[in-house]
Amino acid sequence: MTATAIIESTNMSETLLAFLVAVPGVALALVAWVMSIGINRRLHDAQTRIEAMHEEFELLRQSISGLTAGALGVDRRVRRLEQRGKELAERQDSYEIQHADERPYGHAIRLVQQGASARRLVSELELSESEADLIVRMHGRRDSA
Repeated sequence: MTATAIIESTNMSETLLAFLVAVPGVALALVAWVMSIGINRRLHDAQTRIEAMHEEFELLRQSISGLTAGALGVDRRVRRLEQRGKELAERQDSYEIQHADERPYGHAIRLVQQGASARRLVSELELSESEADLIVRMHGRRDSA
């Protein structure tokens, strides 16, 4: 073999060796690149889901805030109504205490104006006969003669 052939054979062996070393490196780089694309896609999908969840969370927070404000308004109105109910109950109790001893003369007058007799006033309203007769005379219908 000639020196040139030996040199060429050595160069070829070195080139083949360099090629054999480079192929796995390129393959490894290609696999890493494909994996990074997949990871990048999954990361993008995860970010999209996180953004959607964040928007949904914000909508829920706003809804809860609105419901809370509405509940506070209803609570205030309920308290006012309860207070008004207590006031009315107290007024009614006070009125009943004040008018417990009064005779039902106003009601008797209305009944007489509608045509009730003294006997009806005595039986229904527990008036005395003289009270019933007086109310009938004063407030009864006067027949035109």
